[in-house]
Amino acid sequence: MDDFENAYAYNKELKFDQVKRILFGEWQSMRVGEQLKEIEKKNTLIVTDPNVYKFGLLNDIETSLSKFQIKYEVYDKISNEPTMENIVNAVEFARSNGKFDSVVAVGGGSVLDTSKMVASMVTNKGEPAEYLTPVEDKFKNPGLPKILIPTTGGTGSEVSNMSVVINRESMYKTWAASSNLLADTAIVDPVLNVSAPPRTTAASGMDALAHNIEGLISKEANPISDGMATKAASLIFRNLRTAYNDPSNMEARSAMSMSAMLGGMVITFPWVAGPAVLGHCLGEAFGPKYGAIHGVAVGMALPYILDFNISAAYNKIGSLARIFNIRYKGESARAVASKIPPAIIQLLEDLEMPTTLKDINFPASDIEKFGDYIFSSRQKLYDLPRFNPRRLTKENSIRLIQNMYDGTLENQVR
Repeated sequence: MDDFENAYAYNKELKFDQVKRILFGEWQSMRVGEQLKEIEKKNTLIVTDPNVYKFGLLNDIETSLSKFQIKYEVYDKISNEPTMENIVNAVEFARSNGKFDSVVAVGGGSVLDTSKMVASMVTNKGEPAEYLTPVEDKFKNPGLPKILIPTTGGTGSEVSNMSVVINRESMYKTWAASSNLLADTAIVDPVLNVSAPPRTTAASGMDALAHNIEGLISKEANPISDGMATKAASLIFRNLRTAYNDPSNMEARSAMSMSAMLGGMVITFPWVAGPAVLGHCLGEAFGPKYGAIHGVAVGMALPYILDFNISAAYNKIGSLARIFNIRYKGESARAVASKIPPAIIQLLEDLEMPTTLKDINFPASDIEKFGDYIFSSRQKLYDLPRFNPRRLTKENSIRLIQNMYDGTLENQVR
């Protein structure tokens, strides 16, 4: 057995759903009209945000809809984060109209997550907040057919079964999870990512890296999810710097789009952990509360949660050394694993992203309180005892937050 290979329980039950159809490649977004025509839909709601209009990313999509004589109306009031206010207003718009037979989403993760809820809430009664139960699927009826078209390469929302929502009162994230939220068609067109600002490219890329690596180290990962996660992590590590520095490089853009999509599939497998393990648990808590966008928050958390988990998952973490081009010879698996977090810190620095909680103005006075919150409350929402390799205690949770604040990697090879 390879030094970095884990044994799997091949006899455990595996059950999962995925998107019905994926169209991947340059200019595939021009086929949206054809896809709706195929399922005999005639009146669609386009959900997007103002920047998509600003950069002209709807032009070819509208042309395609008109070509196939599909009527449409555009709703473009989605903000950068998927707030409950966004969802409630969009659902009200769709319900009050009453004529839409499908939904087309064009945008980043916030747009896609909101659109999935809109398509489902049109055919299900009640308010969106009633469906935000991560461990229970409350949708009774199939939603409107939906086509999801991402304009950033990060969230993987176009192929995931989740819709993330920010709770304005607590400023923490929660989500709905259901096979009802899966797209009928995901159209992944790397051309649409070219106009994304460099900071968006960096944050989206780190979100995709976090999805895949956290899925890789999950206690309930298996060879299917590992294959996707490992390939995606390799694509990101080899292409994200290029996409950041040379936005028009289509080879790098395509690689990032592919890796984000694979990450969305990985986190949709129910045995992997839903949104992932400790990194997303942390990032989706401190990000909204302290003003760091999602990709920045989970990207910054990633090296520290790998460092935290080394004692329990050094085989899986060390397996990344090959794809990160880290040299090792005659070293223990644990020693090799300790080289991975610094490599991710270097990637963050190359992308000019924050590497510590201090960098995002997280107050030092909140370290103990936040660490206790993760241990005593939030880890239950993410079911970390089931999915995260290392057991959390109050003491190690607080120490982890302190390390993230100070920029300390406890297992770093010196």
